[in-house]
Amino acid sequence: MSSSRKCVCLFIGTLKAGGAERVTVWLASELNKRGHDVVVLTHSEPGTDFFNLPDGVKRETVGLDEGRNSLPGKLIINIRRCLQVRRVLRRHRATAILAMMPHESVMAVVSAFGMPLRVVVSERNAPWHRQQDKIWSALRRIVYRFSDVQVAQTQPIADWLRRETGSRSVSIIPNAVQPNLPSAPPIVCPAQILPPERKLLLAVGTKPYQKGFDLLVAAFARIADNHPEWDLAIPGLLPSRLEEGISGQDILDEAARSGLAERVILPGHLGNMPDWYAAADLFVLSSRFEGFPNVLVEAMGAGRACVAFDCDTGPAEIIQNELDGILVRDLTVEGLAAAMTRVMNDEELRLRLAAAAPQVSKRYAPGNVLDAWCRVLGLPEGELLE
Repeated sequence: MSSSRKCVCLFIGTLKAGGAERVTVWLASELNKRGHDVVVLTHSEPGTDFFNLPDGVKRETVGLDEGRNSLPGKLIINIRRCLQVRRVLRRHRATAILAMMPHESVMAVVSAFGMPLRVVVSERNAPWHRQQDKIWSALRRIVYRFSDVQVAQTQPIADWLRRETGSRSVSIIPNAVQPNLPSAPPIVCPAQILPPERKLLLAVGTKPYQKGFDLLVAAFARIADNHPEWDLAIPGLLPSRLEEGISGQDILDEAARSGLAERVILPGHLGNMPDWYAAADLFVLSSRFEGFPNVLVEAMGAGRACVAFDCDTGPAEIIQNELDGILVRDLTVEGLAAAMTRVMNDEELRLRLAAAAPQVSKRYAPGNVLDAWCRVLGLPEGELLE
């Protein structure tokens, strides 16, 4: 390995469908293109992946049994995991490890203790909205300060890290707008599900509670009779997905009770989201909380009119209210229904918002975001010369 060529380990729980997972795969690909060795380390086995890693990116798994429920048993498992992570770092002679979620961040700091490499932890959501296990929460507050850099996606999350964990090297790195998202199976085109004369109300996500899909369906139910030409599709959400007592099936059941069984569609995990953004007449982010919503910047980058709850955190940093999107500050079903009605009724407003939305691509350009990651990982900016 040349003095400028580095080896970076990206540590995340899984590569299933999700925003943090997509960012991890994008970052692995871009660092590899710049000439660095990249290792992606997960707890899960590759057979569970939704995202594919590009050629040249190495894959490692911790792969230890989850089957112990007692506190001593869990302690033993996690000690073994940390030792396994440490072995991976040594084997690949990693110069930096970036952990993408709270559990992995704690484990990265512990695993790399005393090793000559850079440790970067990252929060991918508003942490005060997530109920963490008390032990993991305490560990996060203790160990984060011993990492080299703590990454937040927005200023409020950065402030929380400084206040709650004693972190003193906090960097804010938003998600990049990824142009020309690649397509991969499974591919389902909107035209296969929706007749061309229907208008598409689009929301995207895998988590029914965090993404507020129960609130969205309730809001749509309030206004659906006045907008009979509109249908709601939620790619990414599976009926079997359960979060905080709400499942995807609950969302479908609520739609059926409201007489919308034929107008609320869950097409599942899709590998051709650009086709769905292109077909959308209005994109809605109904999240109770976020970190920095990928799907919102993707929809805006695709030139879609967007309505978003002004939740913690991200939408207010992304949307310039009334210029390139609509922020809903009344975080209720009624508030969301009113904002949706306004935009659905006003084609001129939809076109104006859609025309301004792609400017978000300049603010969150991939090259700028990648350079920011290189700085915190101790990597040279720009492509390496062999």
